[in-house]
Amino acid sequence: MKFSSLTERISGDSVDVWDVHYRGMARMEAGEDIILLSVGQETEEQTPAPIVSAATESLHAGRHHYSAVAGIEPLRAAIARRHQWLTGQSVSAENCIVTSGAQNALFAVCQCVLEAGDEIVLSEPYYTTYPATVTASGATLVRVPVQPDDGFRIAPDRIEAAITPRTRAILLNSPNNPTGAVYTQEQFEAVVDICLANDIWLISDEVYQEILPPEDRFSPASLERAAPVCVTVSSLSKSHRMTGWRLGWAVAPLELIQHLYNLSMCMSYGLPPFIQDAAVTALEEDHVTAGVVRDAMDRRYRLLQDVLKDVPGIRIFNAQGGMFVVLDIRSLPVSGFRFADELLDRYRVAILPCDGFGPSGSGLLRISLCASEEKLVVAAERIVEYVESLREGVDKN
Repeated sequence: MKFSSLTERISGDSVDVWDVHYRGMARMEAGEDIILLSVGQETEEQTPAPIVSAATESLHAGRHHYSAVAGIEPLRAAIARRHQWLTGQSVSAENCIVTSGAQNALFAVCQCVLEAGDEIVLSEPYYTTYPATVTASGATLVRVPVQPDDGFRIAPDRIEAAITPRTRAILLNSPNNPTGAVYTQEQFEAVVDICLANDIWLISDEVYQEILPPEDRFSPASLERAAPVCVTVSSLSKSHRMTGWRLGWAVAPLELIQHLYNLSMCMSYGLPPFIQDAAVTALEEDHVTAGVVRDAMDRRYRLLQDVLKDVPGIRIFNAQGGMFVVLDIRSLPVSGFRFADELLDRYRVAILPCDGFGPSGSGLLRISLCASEEKLVVAAERIVEYVESLREGVDKN
């Protein structure tokens, strides 16, 4: 049977890189002593009780039928208020659309602003699902690599050099997944000016934004001049420990929101109202969980750094934000894929090779900070043991 060309655009390294995660998860669920550091989810934590209660109360009240395609008005209004609090941008419920997670919001936005023949510029390394997300429309991905030795900082002049007459959008993620890099106001100002000068969109993925310290947060939406070109995508997954609830959104100019509404009409036809009711509670009543998550990430990073920082043959890069650190193994005689495979098979720790995060991710691995402190230390010790076994093999040769 024949399949569409879409099936080729949504496959490849960006999908294959998840193999080690799902193998590790299957072994863990089978009862093995596997430490899962391959996903940005605090699996040993739970969604705060008041949010869960709001969902169950809503269910018992019969809130389990079809709902408004764009999202219920109280939720869109709560999203608008939270967005304005975080960015200062004046928006209303009409500027917001609710989606099944930030991933779905990104996919929908790309479907509505990109098509075959267009180009979209991404800073690399990028989140592993980005290539399929942005090229499913038929658009071409244009990579602008950043370097570990530069702190994975973006260079607006290099982004500008990548712009062509076919460019329709720039997609940036701050704090970045996988690198943890946090982009500055100066950098965003330059990128916004590039977008305005070339009449292209800036898609800002801000799912980790709220777990940053307030003084480190900056969104391009904070710039008044960015309003016509800026689309902000976010969710409750990280800030409120709600990964499995699949609740995200996009904040955008009204004309784009209308197109996203039309797409949602034929793609999802709205989300469960009881989940949306819980999301209203999360946004309006829970102002502490993001800070709790931030403090946990900071403690865990310091623990991991203490174990790994002086190990010959590897480097661990400073995590400015987000839920991950990057491990550099380029001086070792193994690829990222082999390192991740053997670490799981022999030492029962699952981490992701960054090969699926773009070509510049070769020789880098992403380590999640989402396990308990005790498990994270054990995992770090197992990584050291594996690295030492590799170095001993080199010495023997």
